[in-house]
Amino acid sequence: MHDALVPSEQVDDFIILRAIAFTSRVQRIVSRDVLQGEDLTVLEWRLLFSIARFGSCHLAHITRLTSIDPAHGSRAATALEKKGYIERRDDPDNRRRKLISLTSPGMEVFDRIWPRARQAIKNITDHLSRDELEEVKRLMDLLNAVAGPLADAQDRKKT
Repeated sequence: MHDALVPSEQVDDFIILRAIAFTSRVQRIVSRDVLQGEDLTVLEWRLLFSIARFGSCHLAHITRLTSIDPAHGSRAATALEKKGYIERRDDPDNRRRKLISLTSPGMEVFDRIWPRARQAIKNITDHLSRDELEEVKRLMDLLNAVAGPLADAQDRKKT
């Protein structure tokens, strides 16, 4: 047995713990309040939402813009395709790549879930003033802008 190795004053301001805690809580809310009764995982929902948001596109486009791990995104796309919610077609501009699109059943699932997803997020953001919400988004964008190139540089070093 031992005492804590990291003093609490060093952890309290450690942003990664706060970010993980927030993300985990939101994922639990989405699982419980949004996806309950649906045959979708949170990752499948994120991918379905992203296709609805961006339109027909390459999986690489989605993973790059959403920070979905490419391997996990590929597995989620395969699951969505098996469920009949998305389809892959040859890209007419690049035959080696596939465009993914929502199918009619995929659009129906999205249309059914999207209002619940919006309400779940609204239940959180309604506790902030408009200015506070804009400041949170601004700061998150700033942190992502700083972390993105650092993560990319580390990824390049590994290859």
